[in-house]
Amino acid sequence: MGIFASNGRVEKNLPADIDVVRTAIATVAAEQQHHLGTVSPDGSRYEINSRRTALNWGTALALTLRPAGTGTQLVVDYDNVAGSPSALLDGRKNTKTANQFIAHLEAAL
Repeated sequence: MGIFASNGRVEKNLPADIDVVRTAIATVAAEQQHHLGTVSPDGSRYEINSRRTALNWGTALALTLRPAGTGTQLVVDYDNVAGSPSALLDGRKNTKTANQFIAHLEAAL
């Protein structure tokens, strides 16, 4: 797994089994045209870069999954994509991107 410096974190408990969440992560990443990078061998950590646009260099997301009873605990750490320039409102933009990814993930479950 790559080294990931986080400038923010969002945690969410999802009502679905961890295997269902794993499938949904891949589906949402593909549908949203994000780059699905490294996945840990046990499927508990995913590194995703959100797609770049004309006004956005993208956001790096590191998703960590843990079983939580009948559901799954999702932890999303986020930061700027490595090598991208920094801007004053990056924190707000990155938080918004992480929350949007979680919303799409919940909708896919």
